[in-house]
Amino acid sequence: MRLEGHVGIGMIIAGVVFLFYPGNIYDKMLWIWFAAFIGMISWPDLDLRFELSHRGFTHTLAGAFVFGIVGGFLFGLSNNEYFLSGFIGGFSGTIAHMFGDILTYQKFRPLWPLSNNNIALGLFRSNDRSINLLFGRIGIVVFISVLVYRTLIR
Repeated sequence: MRLEGHVGIGMIIAGVVFLFYPGNIYDKMLWIWFAAFIGMISWPDLDLRFELSHRGFTHTLAGAFVFGIVGGFLFGLSNNEYFLSGFIGGFSGTIAHMFGDILTYQKFRPLWPLSNNNIALGLFRSNDRSINLLFGRIGIVVFISVLVYRTLIR
């Protein structure tokens, strides 16, 4: 997937999290999670910038754990209490990225090191502009709708 597709899927997932979050949506830890989640959602594609094997280590559970630690440290620098939210955000952002990539044709090993199985559902091409824009737009609508619901109605 492209960046707008990944962010769109991330916004849909974040919308669901915000909808069912049992606490106050003004909770700082929720927003730290969200910042790490959305901020890290594109990090698995760093492999493209560094000319590494695409959908290799950065697209695995082990890679998600590493990105979670990075998120924890980045957000924990200002306050140690934010480490856990940063970690969960970085980890879950990477998992959300991998979920988007699983929908495409290119197989990869997202469950490594637990499994070496290659997975891809083959629903669309990763560079399909219309699909990526659709996910992006749906994600924005879902997330904003949930915020309006949680602040005005609930």
